[in-house]
Amino acid sequence: MSTITIPARRAERLQRNGLDYVALLLLLLALALLGAVAAWEMWHTSRIYPGVTVGGLPVGGLTRAQASERLQRELYAYPLPPVTVTMGDQAWPLSTLQTPVTADLDDAVNRAYLYGRTGDPLENLGAQLRSALFGASITPQMEIDPAPLQSALGEIAARVAKPGVPARTIGAVTVPAQPGLTVDVPATTATLLSALQQAAPDSAITIPLAANAVAPPALAAATEGADALAALAVVQPLLLTAPEANLTLALDPARLQAMATTLEPLTLDEAALRAYLSELATQVETPARDARLRFNPVTGGITVLQESRAGRALDVDGTVQAVQTAVANGEQTAPLLLQSVAPAVDMNRIAEMGIRELVATGSTYFAGSSASRVRNIEVAAEKFDGLVIPPGGVFSFNGVVRDVSSANGFEDSLIIWGDRTAVGVGGGVCQVSTTIFRSAYLGGFPIVERYNHGYVVDWYGEPGMDATIFTPTVDFRFRNDTSSYLLMEHVVDTVNGVVTVNFYGTKPDRTVTVSKPEITEVLAPEPPSYVVDETLAPGAQNQVEWEKEGMTTRVTRTIVENGTTRTDTLVSQYQPWRAVYLVGPGTAIPESEGAP
Repeated sequence: MSTITIPARRAERLQRNGLDYVALLLLLLALALLGAVAAWEMWHTSRIYPGVTVGGLPVGGLTRAQASERLQRELYAYPLPPVTVTMGDQAWPLSTLQTPVTADLDDAVNRAYLYGRTGDPLENLGAQLRSALFGASITPQMEIDPAPLQSALGEIAARVAKPGVPARTIGAVTVPAQPGLTVDVPATTATLLSALQQAAPDSAITIPLAANAVAPPALAAATEGADALAALAVVQPLLLTAPEANLTLALDPARLQAMATTLEPLTLDEAALRAYLSELATQVETPARDARLRFNPVTGGITVLQESRAGRALDVDGTVQAVQTAVANGEQTAPLLLQSVAPAVDMNRIAEMGIRELVATGSTYFAGSSASRVRNIEVAAEKFDGLVIPPGGVFSFNGVVRDVSSANGFEDSLIIWGDRTAVGVGGGVCQVSTTIFRSAYLGGFPIVERYNHGYVVDWYGEPGMDATIFTPTVDFRFRNDTSSYLLMEHVVDTVNGVVTVNFYGTKPDRTVTVSKPEITEVLAPEPPSYVVDETLAPGAQNQVEWEKEGMTTRVTRTIVENGTTRTDTLVSQYQPWRAVYLVGPGTAIPESEGAP
């Protein structure tokens, strides 16, 4: 038997080659993993991560628009839990079956999209894996119509309320004063709504009535005792009812006494009654909700993204007269006269809207934006999805987007803050306002309100054609001066970095020509600023602001319509912007410059 002996040097070489192969294999696996992660993230740039559900419906892999459309189509309102209201040892069950409930789907879709995107890269990846393997559930915030609840509480309040009784002497017997009691229905309603928002559907809610003691009238003379009792006996609660809205409210004795000019017979001061009903109107009214629509330019078909809903308002003048009549006749109920408020965009009148063709379009470019800026562009754009502006209506950017905050789905990104660029919530929103402005301007629509940015922003190309917003004070507004409705469509192309706004309606007979910007009053920026940053290494330098010339621009728009020519000039003034460098300790700063 013979033994084959491998020389030590050869064995060492074989071992080293084996380790090299293992290292190469590990490197290839790492590159493949990184490639898979990169492909995963790229595919989900504008999509919700797998495993995420909203109200039990899976939305993973869908864009925000697709998720919103699915939820609008398939998600049903949750039933409200049973409610009991109490006062002392008394308890009243409160039915919630007839209370309209809708889900805030925009907020839910935003939270679904942000799942796995709000932490550092490792936290995000962990959240994405957990949702893919175990799921992640998003519960929509509920929008609860308070009117039925307030009506039911008003009925209970009317039974509970009692007037104060003054101290009195009857013969030789002195009866002490007794305080009255009223129920603060608005406060109780607010507490109930808060509890319903936080409760699980299978729970039960018990809340106390918000009761207020009423000081007794100061009538203590013996001769007044009988008269006071008789007068107070006349003042009984007055129920204000609107059966068509399932609404009943109580005008309690204490408030009636405060309004009374006489108690026997009971008469009410009209100014005091009107003031009360005007305050009540804000609690009773329900704003109308406009429909949101989608237009298919290929087929010409229109689909409903959000159903319209009529609102209601209190007829204060009519209700004043109805209450005065009821009181004069000694009745215990009076009608609340409600008026229906039609939506400005009614889904039942789509055929009359004249939405049939492309009227105007505008685009801006955001390629190279940070991920957070792109998300803010998407969030802002989707808030206008399907918006319809009626003829003569004025579009308000801030009126639609409301609050630019993290609670409204926006993220931190670079914004213009004072005299420099800083990290703040909502960077990228002005990309959308600028694009809408360009569509409106190029379409010849009257511009009601528009402000340029503080300095020339490269994202928006040539200066003079941008529109900045800052909620709630700095807005962009334009008027739909056509005879048709105007449907707004946003298309965000995250692959090519383009956002486009299309207006659909009936194209007016007009031609719009927009000149190149005329640039005057050019101002050179101040010398660069050097700011010491202790976090940088000694001698290091990092530029964070780039210089821009200040200038005044004038853009002229010529509109030829129905044989008539008119022009307007858009003037923009931009301040100069100096370069800013962050430098490490000990960095040599040019002698002509200095730190601010």
